[in-house]
Amino acid sequence: MDALSALLSHAAPKADLFFSGNLCGSSCSEEHPGEGQLHLVRSGELALYEEGVLRYTISEPTLVVFPKGKKHRLQSLTLEGCDLVCAGLSFKDSPLYRALPNAIVVPLSDLPSLSPVITLLFEEAFTERYAQTTVIATLLDLILLLLIRHLVDTKACQASVLAALSEPKLAKAIEAIHSQPDQAWTIETLAQHCGMSRARFAALFHQVIGQPPLSYLTESRLLLAQQLLLAGHPIKSVCLDVGYGSSVAFSRAFQRQFGVTPSKWLQEEETKE
Repeated sequence: MDALSALLSHAAPKADLFFSGNLCGSSCSEEHPGEGQLHLVRSGELALYEEGVLRYTISEPTLVVFPKGKKHRLQSLTLEGCDLVCAGLSFKDSPLYRALPNAIVVPLSDLPSLSPVITLLFEEAFTERYAQTTVIATLLDLILLLLIRHLVDTKACQASVLAALSEPKLAKAIEAIHSQPDQAWTIETLAQHCGMSRARFAALFHQVIGQPPLSYLTESRLLLAQQLLLAGHPIKSVCLDVGYGSSVAFSRAFQRQFGVTPSKWLQEEETKE
């Protein structure tokens, strides 16, 4: 497993279609509540407002993504309206999710690697075909994955775990942390795994990712622990799965990170549901 695949496995990004067609007038993000939204502009002209402020005037096919639910509004600027495909986004809280920018606006002409998939998506979204819903769902998920790869390739997310994937040695550390969270990783063992000195590894990791190695390791493990707890895994097994030798050590680390014990946190999350 490569580093990005390991990150994606913990983030579990998902896109779900909620609109495809012609937009005449405006559409607000609050009309479709959820964690985030993705919009593919096929044709037309529209104004994009973020939290009430005009940010972009879009007049060519464009991909617009708000991974973290930033409030926004789309306003058609012509009587003909705009052809759009819109989807809700969900991510599990994870280092990859936290590394994503609040807003991504990219003309499709700048995304040649996504062109075949987006072309197929538009064909499916604007015609009647068998298994259309299933095909569109699959294509949306693929577009989201390819977009994240594009962010890595273009180094669009500085001072984050995604920036580290452009550094081959750091990428090895990220892959190790996320594919083997139960291992007794230390700065020394991670540096050895990457073929670097301890001092050089620690300095480069902090410089590129914006966190010391052990801080990132702890955060990653405990975010994964939250996912496992929500999935119904008992605390005793979760602590071992994420690299803690005892429930006491795990509970202390969890409370330091999130300000509440694992059992209390889980109780609060289940109450929300």
